[in-house]
Amino acid sequence: MRRSRAGYPFQFVAESSRQKRGKQTMIQPKRVLCIHDLAALGRASLSAIVPVLAAMGCQPVALPTALLSVHTGGLGTPTVQDLGSYGPAALEDYARLGVQFDCIYSGYLANEEQTALVRRAWELWPDALRVLDPVMGDHGRIYSGLSDGVCRAMQGLCADAHILVPNPTEAAFLLGKDPASVPADEAEARRWAQSLAGPGQRVVLTGVPFGQRLGNIWAEGENSGCLYTPRCPRSYPGTGDLFAATLTGGVLGGASLCQAVETAADFVGKAVFASPEETRYGVWFEPYLHLLAPPAPKKVLNIVLVEPRIPQNTGNVARTCAATGARLHLVGPMGFAIDDKKLKRAGLDYWHLLDITYYNGLEEFFARNSGPYYYFSTKAPARYCDVQYPDGCYLMFGREDRGLPEQLLHENRKWCVRLPMRADARSLNLSNTVAIGVYEVLRQWDYDGLLAEGHLRNYEWE
Repeated sequence: MRRSRAGYPFQFVAESSRQKRGKQTMIQPKRVLCIHDLAALGRASLSAIVPVLAAMGCQPVALPTALLSVHTGGLGTPTVQDLGSYGPAALEDYARLGVQFDCIYSGYLANEEQTALVRRAWELWPDALRVLDPVMGDHGRIYSGLSDGVCRAMQGLCADAHILVPNPTEAAFLLGKDPASVPADEAEARRWAQSLAGPGQRVVLTGVPFGQRLGNIWAEGENSGCLYTPRCPRSYPGTGDLFAATLTGGVLGGASLCQAVETAADFVGKAVFASPEETRYGVWFEPYLHLLAPPAPKKVLNIVLVEPRIPQNTGNVARTCAATGARLHLVGPMGFAIDDKKLKRAGLDYWHLLDITYYNGLEEFFARNSGPYYYFSTKAPARYCDVQYPDGCYLMFGREDRGLPEQLLHENRKWCVRLPMRADARSLNLSNTVAIGVYEVLRQWDYDGLLAEGHLRNYEWE
């Protein structure tokens, strides 16, 4: 038999409208408008933010406020190109195109025009999550290049943001304290974070020094917490951008604030401690981006029962589908009611795990699905185990007394498979046949997404 480069028999490639391979349904990634400066060489601001968000499955849309030849923090004075007129024009372009943003994430803003740019983005997309890293200072000092007007404008943005990610210097300034002051202990750090959090706001106070550890304190409503990480003796530019970007990606991915803080702290900590002692070029985070990638979507297996007659069989099949994550399709007319007690009893308490769809007949089923289909029948010419089953495939099984319609089998000869058995045996039980087929597919998929190791109740495996 000829085989393709991928190892699949050619006859199992889709050949008809009913045998088109099912395609993964693509969902628009969370789109994040990132309003920051862009350093061409370095690992800070957009140079760090864009790859982190992309690795986490988001679509970052970079809106640079300025272009820098290198990032600030050890590489000398950069060549800077201000992009004052670009930002407002880009926002109007996106609005005209009907682009929607799930999040607007901003950081260092050098002048009042740039703070107004963030405010305008919030006005254009009022439903977007507003993440603000109020970059104004570090190590106990406010940056000398920031005017009082910019700092006041940043304070105004902080009051209207949804998530604030300040460091201790910025938090002290926002609270009206000496920027050089730091919380004395975790309890005081929590009070700082909760004081910064207005109604409906979430705050993450990053990098609070506690001896040989750093504390990342989060506050949300009346709840707060602290996550400690080891303190690196070296200081790298861009760590705040890495942390805030990872936090943003985590929240957009559905993580709680506490979970997002844990992910950000873990990622930044691993990258920092693995980076060279030469700090000028920032954190070597690139080798660790894979840690942020969302898990690959689980493969989908579909089980189709055509006109089943015996409720216990269907109940057993439902339990198999629930335990393995396969989707169940029931095609009528059926020989029992859906609420049949025997059906429910066979499925036990697994029904809440079941993904099930009902159809009035085969015509409706084929109209709503696109295959590829594999027809299990005692009349089939090929063995079920000689097929390579692709993601999204449908295993089709007929009624207990007659099987699948012969015309359907005849029209799809290349897709018909059987379980080997003795010549004088009529057939296997329907639910047993389904289970065998399901686990052959799962074996080929290396039991994707299923628990492969069990545990004793009263003993430990040695």
